[in-house]
Amino acid sequence: MTWVLIFSGRELFRGTYRGALDAAESMRLCERSFHPDGTELAPRQDRGVMLVLARMVPAFRRRAAA
Repeated sequence: MTWVLIFSGRELFRGTYRGALDAAESMRLCERSFHPDGTELAPRQDRGVMLVLARMVPAFRRRAAA
C-alpha cells in the first residue's frame, strides 16, 4: 500500500508506511516511542499532520475545497 504524509494541505511524502514515519520524524512532525519491553507505541503526530492511504487523498482534497 502507498501512504501519503500531508502537512497543512501539502503533500510531503508518498511511499511506504515506515518511510512516511521516518520522513515525518526527520522533519520533527512525528515522535515515535517504545514500551519498556521494546514494543513500538503508536506515533504521536503534530497538529496539521495526516498520514493517509494514497487512495484517500482525492477525498481529502475535495473536502478541503468545499
